[in-house]
Amino acid sequence: MGSIAKIALSALCLSLVSPLQVLAAQKPAFKANIDGVALMKQEKIDAALAKFNEAIKENPKYARAYANRAGVYMTERQYKDAVADCDTAVSINPKLDVAYINRAWAELHLNQFAKALADCDKALTLAPNTAIIYVNRSHALNKLGRSQEALDDSNKAIAMDANLAVAYVNRAHAYIAMREFDKAITDCDKAISMEPKMARAYANRGHAYVHLDKLDKAMADISKSLELDPKLGSGYFNRAELYRKMAREDVEKASKLGYYRPPEKSSN
Repeated sequence: MGSIAKIALSALCLSLVSPLQVLAAQKPAFKANIDGVALMKQEKIDAALAKFNEAIKENPKYARAYANRAGVYMTERQYKDAVADCDTAVSINPKLDVAYINRAWAELHLNQFAKALADCDKALTLAPNTAIIYVNRSHALNKLGRSQEALDDSNKAIAMDANLAVAYVNRAHAYIAMREFDKAITDCDKAISMEPKMARAYANRGHAYVHLDKLDKAMADISKSLELDPKLGSGYFNRAELYRKMAREDVEKASKLGYYRPPEKSSN
């Protein structure tokens, strides 16, 4: 299962069963929602979407079904649709933790980091012992340049669930910003050992290798990240940074070898 789908399931499975829900189990909307979660676990995304649609059709005020459908939209990179469903879920049930979790997750992908942070804060008031919330908040804090806080949140997530590979990736991001590159590589190694197809882990490890001037390793990791996820923006950015560093080194080598090229004339 891909990392995005795993994060979706972390949210989908929150508070799935309560006494009231057990009593409601015979209701068609509830059953469709539970079936949708089961299908997500089997990576049958289209079928899961159909079930969440069915749940919403049966009960248009079923907040959790909207929040869960948002998780499906996230796996399909339909981030605005995910936010819209979470908005609906929150309007129906302002205390539904999964709605804030999934909305924060979507907002991170839309580069709405302050909004994501606010939603994580709200989610933590509702479900303070939920590791995935700290994962999302650490991501937002990293993007806002608050590396120490991001590190702290990653540590909290790992303490709650040591098997969340994305928490190690986020902590690696914080370590890179703090110039602790060896620690970042160790965390990426850990993430990759758990999820060998997690593109961000390779991208972050490649980024750390760039800073350590291990350019061959950096190229291998960054190329791997883009092979796994051709739409990974950080992979392209890291590769551009690597190319710039390689270009500077090549120019310096050429100069030391006595090569000279006069400046090219402008075409204007």
